[in-house]
Amino acid sequence: MTTTLQELKETKAELTDLVGEQVCVAVSIHGVLRNGFYTQMSIQGQLEVHSEDDNAFRVVRDSRTYTYFRVEDVLLVNILTQNVVTINVRIDQQEDDS
Repeated sequence: MTTTLQELKETKAELTDLVGEQVCVAVSIHGVLRNGFYTQMSIQGQLEVHSEDDNAFRVVRDSRTYTYFRVEDVLLVNILTQNVVTINVRIDQQEDDS
C-alpha cells in the first residue's frame, strides 16, 4: 500500500481535528472489516497527540489497555460508524531502525 504525502497530510489533519474526542482504534487481519470472528482488536478512548511529535497519537483507557500509532499507520478514519469515529490502523510492517 502506497500512501502519498498529500494523503498523509489529509489523514494528519483528520486526526488532529479528533484530538480530545472519543474514538475507537481498530486493527484486523481483514483491513478495515470488524464484524466477524477473526483476529482483531479495538480500543475505545480519548484520542491524544504526542507532546513532542505531532505525527504520533495514542488512545489510553487505563494502564493495561492502550494503543499508540503514527499517521502513516492509519488505513482509514471512518466517521460513518455508529457511536464513535473508528480509526483503522495496520501493524504488520517493520519499523525502520536506521
